[in-house]
Amino acid sequence: MPILIGIDEAGYGPALGPLVVTSAAFNVPDEAADLWRLLETAVARTRRNAAGRLLVADSKVVYANHSGLADLERAVLAFMRTRGRAAASFRALTEILCEDAGALCSSAWWNDTPLPVSAEPESVESAAAYLEAAQGDARFLGFATQVVRAGPFNQLAAKYGNKSVLLFQKNMLLIRRAMMEHGGDLSFVIDKHGGRHYYGQLLANNFFGRPLRVLRQSPAFSSYEVDVDGRTLRLAFIEKADALHLPAALASMASKYVRELFMMCFNAYWCGRVEGLAPTAGYVADSERFIAAIRPLFKDGDEREVIRER
Repeated sequence: MPILIGIDEAGYGPALGPLVVTSAAFNVPDEAADLWRLLETAVARTRRNAAGRLLVADSKVVYANHSGLADLERAVLAFMRTRGRAAASFRALTEILCEDAGALCSSAWWNDTPLPVSAEPESVESAAAYLEAAQGDARFLGFATQVVRAGPFNQLAAKYGNKSVLLFQKNMLLIRRAMMEHGGDLSFVIDKHGGRHYYGQLLANNFFGRPLRVLRQSPAFSSYEVDVDGRTLRLAFIEKADALHLPAALASMASKYVRELFMMCFNAYWCGRVEGLAPTAGYVADSERFIAAIRPLFKDGDEREVIRER
């Protein structure tokens, strides 16, 4: 069966907290399959139609301050459970999803939070059972995640000259990991990278001279093919991919979930040291307040480890 992999990020724009990029892989009957339809007994793409099913959509639809983390958490953990992967803590989650969990858990503000933090454990188990029953011609294969903390983010953005190339390179690491973990041809649906429309040269630079076929290039949809070691990779960069393709939506949700867990640790650490300091989501509009409050506590090197420069 073909393998379809969605890739999306959370935290590209904030001044505080990590950039998180995740892939979500599925076996599918064909590359054009509508996974919302194939899994409709267990998932829904709108909150209005969820009716007890898991909401799988752009993470900004699933997660909001008024609705909390529970819906996002329930879906991500339930999909993992269908692969027999249960994460009882944040540390366990990073060890499942990330290749560099040890480094990620080394920050001063790291806290190994028990999971789930908001969803009821029983609701995760029941949702996983419904998902397992719904999976026939479409089957979830797993997540993989890249987390870039502020310090490495600053170093890599300086190395590449901008954060757009940094994001692309983290996508490439997930693509290479997928090639190692899954056999045969692979198709990727990737959320468009900000204002970047064309990816041909970047892809060519990363596939070491292998002929790259440009199928289509436009501001909303750019797609490419490349043959690597007897297999074909198809890569489509799509505007609002997380609204059009369930694997990209689920990748968006997993990225947001992991980022929110990091921000919970970050806020607990700093708010515990500054009396009356309210938590931050890390975005520019609110970060100045938070940075002004915590900067007097910085030690040598903290500035670049805490605050993004781009």
